[in-house]
Amino acid sequence: MSVDHTTRPNPALRGTWRLEPAGSTVEFTGRHFFFLPVRGSVPVRSGRAELGTDGGLLRLDAAAGAAGFESGNPQRDTAVRGPRFLDAERYPELRLTGERLLDEDGLGLAGLLEVKGRATPVTFTVDELTVRGERAVVRAGALVDRHACGVGGMRGLVGAELRVRVRAEFVREG
Repeated sequence: MSVDHTTRPNPALRGTWRLEPAGSTVEFTGRHFFFLPVRGSVPVRSGRAELGTDGGLLRLDAAAGAAGFESGNPQRDTAVRGPRFLDAERYPELRLTGERLLDEDGLGLAGLLEVKGRATPVTFTVDELTVRGERAVVRAGALVDRHACGVGGMRGLVGAELRVRVRAEFVREG
């Protein structure tokens, strides 16, 4: 069953869903020198979502590993994991806490993105929600201001805006 992305989740989705890290991804695109694209990813560690009887969001928590940041350039990756950017040694996780589902202009998720201990509001637009039996896959994207998240290194060389793409695979619990 596929759910049209312009509608709110169906009450049939109620219950608790566990995020499957192996089937999930967090990818980003940023700009170096403000025009050269830089692509990369961070590994998904864990997550759980709970939907109420009406299909509304009761809880969403997800974590990705900052130390696993990868862009294909080892020198850049080491720098981004370091204290000027993600400070992965002190802050090993990037966390997303969902606050509510949005359905004004299609399905979305409003939440808080925690980077380096700082929680910043973020809104994801859901492009696809596919449910097959006890599995659900969500594809969503957001624009994130890295400076607002406390990631301010190389302001003159690296753009502030990151385009984040998420593929989240969930399995129903119980």
